[in-house]
Amino acid sequence: MTAPFPTPVADETQRLLSPEELAAALRDIGARRYHNLHPFHRLLHDGKLNKDQVRAWALNRYYYQAMIPIKDAAVLARMEDASLRRIWRQRIVDHDGDAPGDGGIERWLKLAEGVGFSRAYVESTHGILSATRFSVDAYVHFVKERSLLEAIASSLTEMFSPTIISERVAGMLKNYDFITKDTLAYFDKRLTQAPRDADFALDYVQKHATTPELQRQAMAALTFKCNVLWTQLDALYFAYVAPGLTPPDAWTPGTGLVPEPTPAQAAGTGTLGPHDVPRLPRGVRLRHDTVRGEHVLLAPERTFDLDANAVAVLEYVDGARTVRDIAGLLAEKFTADRAVIEADILVMLNDLATKRVLER
Repeated sequence: MTAPFPTPVADETQRLLSPEELAAALRDIGARRYHNLHPFHRLLHDGKLNKDQVRAWALNRYYYQAMIPIKDAAVLARMEDASLRRIWRQRIVDHDGDAPGDGGIERWLKLAEGVGFSRAYVESTHGILSATRFSVDAYVHFVKERSLLEAIASSLTEMFSPTIISERVAGMLKNYDFITKDTLAYFDKRLTQAPRDADFALDYVQKHATTPELQRQAMAALTFKCNVLWTQLDALYFAYVAPGLTPPDAWTPGTGLVPEPTPAQAAGTGTLGPHDVPRLPRGVRLRHDTVRGEHVLLAPERTFDLDANAVAVLEYVDGARTVRDIAGLLAEKFTADRAVIEADILVMLNDLATKRVLER
């Protein structure tokens, strides 16, 4: 799926453009080639994707996010002017943060967790498409191998990102009930960071692209970056969306992508059975909140309030007892019918399983 309307950069730079003309030519590239025009993004923003297709986007996009500070470090290493380095290094801080738990990469991991992935799985990048890895790596190599002007010009896609961010956040919050404002918190800071970075890069390109050839190189660099972003969506579209081209499960990359739950599972039934052994996943624990005098279930970035019945069940969830064993203990404790209790706790345990705070 080739990016639309190839940009005739050679023809546009037969003469030296004024700074204003160069800026207009660069913006024109984005207007015709930025990935907000890609069919996958249109489907994403319009609510036309299923949950696993959205999850595939979040999983694959992580690799791009994770490599951005590596790309920026490569640019930084080539800057001989300390004043430029002081400005550019802020990009690395924006993504890596000043401390653990901070920065854009961390916020993207929370986005991925918000759609159901474990952090370790996302960070491993085991589930991403090979085309995702190839295109992102190509971008990193580009900024290492080309001139500093071209490396900086390639970042000018930031000029167009506020528009796509606004569309994305509004569309996803409106159309997907599994997406929350907290899930999309990554994009909050990008609305101010991206214009700041774009203003600096555009000013640099206008000042240093001083010949028709250098202007052509800057425009070609931006076109290349647009193609990098477009190619990533091509991969997602053909792997997970295109009618008749969706690959069989055995081929689909990523063990982290699982089928959407059946209606029964979504309602909290049909996952755990009487003979299964429920357990709390790593990082999830039952805790008594002394301030409120209540028990809560703590999970990474989430807390679940529990009623007395849920607490009574979870106190027996030790990774050794089956659901039937737990029902028997509760039936004895409360002098109740075991079959009735078993049916009730299966509903509760499966509801926790769909929230990914219980596993078997």
